[in-house]
Amino acid sequence: MQDVERSGAGTVDLAFDHGAQYITARDPHFALVLAHWARERLVTKWNGRIVSFDGEGWEAVAPGTDRYVGVPGMGAIGRSLAIGLDIRYESCIESLDALAGFDRVVLSVPAPEAAPLVAASPALAARVAGVTMKPCWAVLAAFEEPVRAPFDGAFVQGSPLSWVARTRSTRRPGDPDAWVLHASTQWSGAHLLDPPDTVGPFLLGAFDVLVRTGVPKPLYLTAHRWRYAGADPPLAVGALRDETSNLVVCGDWCAGARVEDAYVSGLAAAREVLGVLRS
Repeated sequence: MQDVERSGAGTVDLAFDHGAQYITARDPHFALVLAHWARERLVTKWNGRIVSFDGEGWEAVAPGTDRYVGVPGMGAIGRSLAIGLDIRYESCIESLDALAGFDRVVLSVPAPEAAPLVAASPALAARVAGVTMKPCWAVLAAFEEPVRAPFDGAFVQGSPLSWVARTRSTRRPGDPDAWVLHASTQWSGAHLLDPPDTVGPFLLGAFDVLVRTGVPKPLYLTAHRWRYAGADPPLAVGALRDETSNLVVCGDWCAGARVEDAYVSGLAAAREVLGVLRS
């Protein structure tokens, strides 16, 4: 997961989880995995105050859902999973012309990026082409003074924003108050090509409207565009496999929209690969 951004604002080191904000578990197998990560101190339970905003007022979100965050950030999970693997970064795969010598090729990229790579497989190409992925603008803001908000995370309706959250619910004395603001898919789609230096101030203004007590002047403000943030709707198939080739496609968009769905989809892809190798 490339979802932690660090930036030096003066002499202050800032860290943001600007992609997936937390993890929940509904699938029994993934619940066991999440419990293992907790024992290994890769994740910890997030006890932040969560509310919802319906356009007029705030309402506390009913308890019952355990939310976990990575330690020290969400990227720690991906780094742990990558230990011992031969990973090549900053490489662009433009085509899969010949797969000879490989038992399977697994693609775990957004559907629009997978589409040209599976073009030679009509069955996969048709499924992938039918997936629409929506964008999300994420604003990263830090303040010298704490934002006087009676919550640590909020689901938002009736606003350009859909979710806002403190990056951590507890702060050491002197730490900046850091927040991540996610725009709605509708707003993000309408402003997909807007420059970050205009998106940031605009969504900060929307955050100011939500807080109502006034947002302090930020000491750091930037915006990050997730072009393929999530599928609308996801396929809910786990993983895709072409019976006539050695291609498997997976990703959160195959199963849902959560971190859990990405894991479940990857697990389904692994089962497809193991099934072929054992046959």
